[in-house]
Amino acid sequence: MSEHDSTVGTASGEPSAETPLVWDHLAEVRGRLRQAEGLLFGTDFDGTLSPIEENPEAPEPTAENLRSLRTLQDHPQVRPAVISGRGLADLRERVGIEGVDYIGNHGLELGIDGQRETHADAASAEPKIAEICGTLGRQLDDIEGTVVENKGVTATIHYRMVDREQVETVREHVFEAVDELGDGEVEIHDGKESLELRPAADWDKGSAIAQLQEHVDGWQPVYIGDDTTDEAAFEAITPNGITVHVGDNHETAADYRVRSSAEAEVFIRWLVTDGLALLETVDDNVSAT
Repeated sequence: MSEHDSTVGTASGEPSAETPLVWDHLAEVRGRLRQAEGLLFGTDFDGTLSPIEENPEAPEPTAENLRSLRTLQDHPQVRPAVISGRGLADLRERVGIEGVDYIGNHGLELGIDGQRETHADAASAEPKIAEICGTLGRQLDDIEGTVVENKGVTATIHYRMVDREQVETVREHVFEAVDELGDGEVEIHDGKESLELRPAADWDKGSAIAQLQEHVDGWQPVYIGDDTTDEAAFEAITPNGITVHVGDNHETAADYRVRSSAEAEVFIRWLVTDGLALLETVDDNVSAT
């Protein structure tokens, strides 16, 4: 993949103005995989497994990414997980591969080893979030393109399809509703063309992938994602993880980046071919001893 342009940078885990393209550092990635006992593979959904869509109900994982996930799931030295802001049930339905760990609502809903668990603080905040969503649904009904998505333990107010002149009005309504109805139990987080409503819980995507690491102690963690919420996962597995940001935003804690979800698909496919071959070499060496 030498045709990709070169970018100077270091894998430090700190935000950098020159986050390097992963294609220019595949030798480093190979070196880590060659020494690994196994692979913990974590990925975001929207903008990574699926291209970003105007309509939040539209995204589906690409056929190539589904093939790659199935191959990863079938490998005895790989544990794949999809970690998303979507609700757990929605996420499972969209991906639909048995044996994959699904973690929804930014880590607050965990589907690990087939068992479902909801963070206690998230469950207690659910009525507040429902009340806020009901209020916002009425207030924003006249602003075309606004989508109020109640995901149970979290919610997302999407404004990607809203006229740019009305975006600030949408945001003001959200902040006012949370201030009046949240009682300190609900926080607002910026997303991509959206605002996220979450319980005031000390738990995020980083907490979730750290919990997964406990199941596969010593395996090489890899995480790829495009959203601000993925930064917590990047930070959680630094400095031992392989972290890849999707997009041209250089302000990231990830070691490397790819420029789009299309390039993310290529990188995941590379892991399935070249990466798994390196793990298989480890397996062969163990079998030979």
